[in-house]
Amino acid sequence: MAFYSPQSNLESCTSGYRFFENVNNWVTRNLIDAMEKRNHKVRPIRLSDVGSEIPNRFIHLDEDISDMHGIIVRTIGFGTGDQITYRISLLEHFEDAGIYVMNPAYSFRRAKDKYATLTALQKAGIRVPRTYIGENLEAAIAFVEEVGDVIVKPMIGARGMGAVHAEMPALTYRAMKFIHQLGQVLYVQEMIPKPDRDIRAFVIGDEVVGAMYRYLPKDIEGEWRTNVHGGGRAEMVDLDDEYYECAIRTAETLKLDYTGIDILESPDGPCVIEANASPSWSALSRVTGIDIAGMIIDKLEEKARK
Repeated sequence: MAFYSPQSNLESCTSGYRFFENVNNWVTRNLIDAMEKRNHKVRPIRLSDVGSEIPNRFIHLDEDISDMHGIIVRTIGFGTGDQITYRISLLEHFEDAGIYVMNPAYSFRRAKDKYATLTALQKAGIRVPRTYIGENLEAAIAFVEEVGDVIVKPMIGARGMGAVHAEMPALTYRAMKFIHQLGQVLYVQEMIPKPDRDIRAFVIGDEVVGAMYRYLPKDIEGEWRTNVHGGGRAEMVDLDDEYYECAIRTAETLKLDYTGIDILESPDGPCVIEANASPSWSALSRVTGIDIAGMIIDKLEEKARK
């Protein structure tokens, strides 16, 4: 995660912190560059290196960082249940202390959890795939027998990693049984009929700033995922009103300041499968030429001033 720390105003920063992720990660580097262009010196840190005191005092290693005005969260890292709970509570404590967190702590946590995301969107009347979530293998099997073609996914994950499209019932059963034996929650989702592409819409604030089609790789037989990092092809698209509105409503429902929303073109219209709280935008920037990082920092400055 990265901290953005002004002094008495929003024009300058003081010093730097260590970064949780590899600073050469493209998104991380892009955010750092955007901050530095605006005369902000980036202060990256690990959440695991931050301690808090009550009332509102925050210590990174041996330095007081309580004068922060705003924070961009990119990851809360791996850890035990206690550690993850602490880091989420720490972000909420920052917010309670008047430090702006982007994306907000609760919104970030909910978007990282596919189950919580789908229930919130469905409640808001946004179309999502029919999905089974639970720890009962027999119930999951009954769901597959009723629905047919499904995808078995990790409940928390990104870039399609760990997701399995098991078209044969026997393979589906084996995948679910293996997940169940590992003590993991079963997340089984209907396979939505669609073209050989999906849509990634990028929302900042109340605007879709860019969107692209992501096409299936043509040279990977049997591949059903469109992720560009896995060989998919990206192409800029201007969304029609229905899909534009779906993206805006999704971001508003989840209360995300910025998000990459994955939308399927189902026979019934837009169907949202995910809203990413810490999305990448390298492919989108390449096909649109849009300065996504700069727009994110502009939004952070706007929020931190309030």
